[in-house]
Amino acid sequence: MSETPEKLREEAVKYFNETLDLMQKGKNAEALESLQKAESSAQQAEDGPILFHILKVRGQLLQSLDMLEEALETYAFSLIMSEKLLSEDPGNKLYTDTLHLNLNNLGNLGNAFQRMGNFPSSKQAYETGLEICQKLLASYPENEFYRMYAGNTLNNFGELLFTMGEPEDAKEKYEEALKTYSLLLKNSPDNPEYLSDKAMTLNNLGNLYSEKGQKAGAKENFEKAFEILKKLSEKEPGNEKLREEVRLTREKFEAV
Repeated sequence: MSETPEKLREEAVKYFNETLDLMQKGKNAEALESLQKAESSAQQAEDGPILFHILKVRGQLLQSLDMLEEALETYAFSLIMSEKLLSEDPGNKLYTDTLHLNLNNLGNLGNAFQRMGNFPSSKQAYETGLEICQKLLASYPENEFYRMYAGNTLNNFGELLFTMGEPEDAKEKYEEALKTYSLLLKNSPDNPEYLSDKAMTLNNLGNLYSEKGQKAGAKENFEKAFEILKKLSEKEPGNEKLREEVRLTREKFEAV
């Protein structure tokens, strides 16, 4: 005799709570086993809200266990689900927070794959995040979180494509990132985070032009990056990391 939906929901909640307890104790492998039981019960009960919470935890668990490909699939699916739910209930804070979390997780995972040399998975992570982010920006064009995410991901995607030997596609991503930062800076012209990110992309674009032997383009972008970093450093004279960035950018600018 099959179990009733109510009984299956109780089992799903029990295993989900057990998962959280095991995670707090650092027993992530055991936690994943409990989460799989929770997911099985929730699927049989056809309980969407419980599955939503399970997905939110599963990606992080998989990543903690270095099961990165599986984590990527989970984050992507959870992101798509969150975007769909948010479109149906725009004021729901849980859906918004989960969507933001999934975007950040996808971006971080894309960066991790890039460092590991797993370029196809890195590309997939960036593309998935950007696709959802562009849809969200169409609905919320003034949302700074989505713009910031788009700018950073476009820059990182450009770095990936440049590493993969696709400079023209990389250049396109860098230029899109700069347009995004310009929109952010239009409303917050002195925001140090936006300025720093813009300088980073300008430096990347300068490196690209330099690699192609296009000295004028390289010099122009290095100079713009240098001016931004110099002003930021003047406002934070004790920031040694920023001073080092100024020094390195000046060296590249003068060497062209």
